[in-house]
Amino acid sequence: SLGAVQHGYKDKTSYLYITPADVIAGYDAVIEEGAEELLERDPDIKVLFLFAACIDDFIGTDMEAIARQIEEKHPGLVVRVCHMNPIAADTSKPPLVTVYQSMLSTIPVAAKEKENAVNLLGKFVPIAEECEMHEFFTFHGISNVRQIANYDRYEDFCEMGTSKYNLVISPAARFTADYMDKTYDTVSAFTAISYDLEEIRKNYEHIEESLFAEQNQKFDFTQIEKRAKEAIQSAVEKLKNIPIVVSDSAVLRPFSLAKALISYGFTVKEVVAQAAVSVDKEAYEEFLKTYPDIEIIQPLHHRSAIREKAGEGMVAIGFEGAYLRQCDYVVDLSDDEGMYGYYGVIRLMNMLEQSITEKADLRKMIEEYGAVV
Repeated sequence: SLGAVQHGYKDKTSYLYITPADVIAGYDAVIEEGAEELLERDPDIKVLFLFAACIDDFIGTDMEAIARQIEEKHPGLVVRVCHMNPIAADTSKPPLVTVYQSMLSTIPVAAKEKENAVNLLGKFVPIAEECEMHEFFTFHGISNVRQIANYDRYEDFCEMGTSKYNLVISPAARFTADYMDKTYDTVSAFTAISYDLEEIRKNYEHIEESLFAEQNQKFDFTQIEKRAKEAIQSAVEKLKNIPIVVSDSAVLRPFSLAKALISYGFTVKEVVAQAAVSVDKEAYEEFLKTYPDIEIIQPLHHRSAIREKAGEGMVAIGFEGAYLRQCDYVVDLSDDEGMYGYYGVIRLMNMLEQSITEKADLRKMIEEYGAVV
């Protein structure tokens, strides 16, 4: 709720309060009445999401049946159910995975021929036009790269259902890509965001093999790779022996990033991560063997809030690491937002250089981002 307010989405979000008596008696009718009230207030609503907390997984409210009843009363309205259940956080379908799929499932199946376009799935912040990815897709004949963040009208958003390809750039969208391949007849490829030059090249090769194998032509990354190496060298020279803290609030794969930074010549002091996600486990295992002296801090551990030593002179990549270690310098990055490929490496190097030009006002940065601590 606080996050919605801070990000300016207060007018798009409503809350239905359920009493203990409602829980005992069953509150199907209460949800329907709440939806009706909302639709009367704003008849222009095209899509309505019903977010249910984990209590519904225990008492068995048939949210899907409620959604169908609301749709029947309002022809043309699309209603989807989303479960914000923390109890599913450690399963194969945590809330973000199912919510993302619910969003894309609102797209109607198009009758027209597929367009030579690609959907970028998994992130809500767009990949900048400066990223070599766009040139790469143009080289392979892709007319349009479609991202959720590019749309502010539901009707326009639905054109993602006419794309021929999906590129999944976050594991959160793999389930959605499988659904789209079956429902919209798309073809999908998955590459995890990386800051390792060798892995980035392999990612692009995987895309070419998965989506454009029949073209039998390879994009030349020589120049952009050279620029990435120059950016790395410049950042290493400027940061020299300044210790770095890598946080999983900044990137999905903190151990992969830490390994890459060390190989480039940076001094990684600590990694702040609650656990290694599946796409980072191999790097985690190797990290433990190769760098046993580098400390790993679990942010949810009860002792993490006891900040006995301030990170004076340290650079934190990510807010969480900066907050827990009280670092002087902060790289303002969250959840790999806007990062991909060689462009992501160059941008990260520039952010590292910029971070040490002045001490960070962490409270101000957190407030401006809209995070809730």
